[in-house]
Amino acid sequence: MALAVTAIVAGTLVASVAPVSADVSADSPSLGLVRVESPATLQARGAAITVRVTFVGPASNPSGFPLGYLSLTVTERVGQQIATGTASASIGWFTGGAESIELTVLPSPGSAPFRRGTAFASATLNINFFPNPPPATDQREIQIVR
Repeated sequence: MALAVTAIVAGTLVASVAPVSADVSADSPSLGLVRVESPATLQARGAAITVRVTFVGPASNPSGFPLGYLSLTVTERVGQQIATGTASASIGWFTGGAESIELTVLPSPGSAPFRRGTAFASATLNINFFPNPPPATDQREIQIVR
């Protein structure tokens, strides 16, 4: 019973993430999917935000070296200034199902602090797998909340 529920939940998430890579042609299907989740959470009065990113990659065994690399950029207009920052993570596992990770994005040097409101997020998932698939990407507006 629990296995059936897990399969349904994973299938639903894969289906919701799948449109992200709809621009990939049928001749070269992507082996990875990525989706930036909203809302992001404001930390320390704008000194950082925490963003959840969901990804799917081919099932693999942990092998001691990164099997993938996830990068995230968030940009927000703050009055007349721009708040922008990046975060990244090495992915050492793929289950073949949906996985999530929380990334902490710090404003870049000289950038305004983040604040509550609407921001633009762009995520890229690169998978080290033969044959080397094209990167999976997602770009969308997200909300930043406290």
